[in-house]
Amino acid sequence: MNESGQISLGDVVALVDSAPTLWVRVAAVRHDDQWDATHVEMTSGIAPASWAPRRWTYDEIIFLSCEIPGSKGAAWLRSHEAEIDGVKVRLPETKEGQMLQWQKRSSLQKYGFFDPLHWPSTLYELASQRLATGPGFGSLIGEGPSFVSFAQAVAAYFGCSLPPGGSADPAAYFQLTDLRGRIAKVLLGSADIEVHLEGSGLGGMTVELASVTPGPSERLSIESPQVVRFPLPHGLPTGAWIVLKERSEWIDRKFINYPNTLNADPGVEVVVEPMTELKALVSGGEGPTVEFKSEIPEPGTKLRNKVCATVAAFANGDGGHILFGVTDSGAIVGLSGVDTPKECDKVADFVRSIVTPVPHFQVNRVSDKGDDGTTLDVIVLTVDQGEQPPYGVDPAHPKYHIRRGATTFEASSDQVRALARSRPPADQGYRSPYRPPFR
Repeated sequence: MNESGQISLGDVVALVDSAPTLWVRVAAVRHDDQWDATHVEMTSGIAPASWAPRRWTYDEIIFLSCEIPGSKGAAWLRSHEAEIDGVKVRLPETKEGQMLQWQKRSSLQKYGFFDPLHWPSTLYELASQRLATGPGFGSLIGEGPSFVSFAQAVAAYFGCSLPPGGSADPAAYFQLTDLRGRIAKVLLGSADIEVHLEGSGLGGMTVELASVTPGPSERLSIESPQVVRFPLPHGLPTGAWIVLKERSEWIDRKFINYPNTLNADPGVEVVVEPMTELKALVSGGEGPTVEFKSEIPEPGTKLRNKVCATVAAFANGDGGHILFGVTDSGAIVGLSGVDTPKECDKVADFVRSIVTPVPHFQVNRVSDKGDDGTTLDVIVLTVDQGEQPPYGVDPAHPKYHIRRGATTFEASSDQVRALARSRPPADQGYRSPYRPPFR
């Protein structure tokens, strides 16, 4: 099935017209005694979690919300003008023959500027031309909460977060919420995976544990909510994802692990013991996102710089894990004769002092009992995909690195330039890192 495409404005207006109820939020700027929309959000099916009936008014900016029938919203789109709380707001026009973009979203998925919805939905553009823009600087003081910028006010009103740089680009969307079914929660355990489902149309749908190889599935009853469990006799498969589907259409889905994602989708909870998850990670061997080290490198050694080069390469890529206490062959031997909490602090300190800029990372201790009853301690250094590439080592004379397979390489000048252009804003780009919740 198509997950995105193009549609005419007339077809979008017809969808809006058929909605029993719309929850609307609008931001507008005054131009020559006329309010022009900068942000328009129309949602059907169920209100966004942060939606509330409120009005914020400033000298040249206004924020409005309302709950209306879909027929009224469709009339607004046809006339290119909305009237909310006695205020007329001019909406952008779409020229005859121009097509609008649409994209299907899973539940809780972040897309663009607006707040993610708790149910799967389809997001439709409402205009092909650029909307009006708000002021780029200057504080907002008026009959609403005070903000240091228009962008902050937009983020607060629409219940979302600002991307790096703090801009709030104009946008107009209709969100068609699908209440037939959703994956409410996925609990990943060591022996099975538990899928919680709810919705008004689950009967006849199928839920499947999909991966790079065929997995189990189950046909659903009409009950809501209901729970389905899939056993994991061989652990979690590579490329695992849960999909709720009806014939050739996916209704909702949740990606769980690499290579689909490195950071499990919202709604997926890992409930296995950290060592169990560590063993699953080790079983895949070294690769683009995993590195083994039998010990922690000493200060001033080339090995310490090599570890930091791998940290930089992970930050320049999709993120990853360095496991201290695991041999090159994948044997979990642990770190012997060390004060593990202090070693965790040392690892964090040398990463901060050598890697530039410092990426977001975590250092955690994972413990288990060996076959002889002794305690095995492994230190896990988890590096997130960086938002400010390129990342390198040696702040005074930085050298940048990338990951190819299980090996870290120094990046060429062309690769460094490509890294500098590679990251979309953090709240709008697709993030991939999956990592076990080591504690």
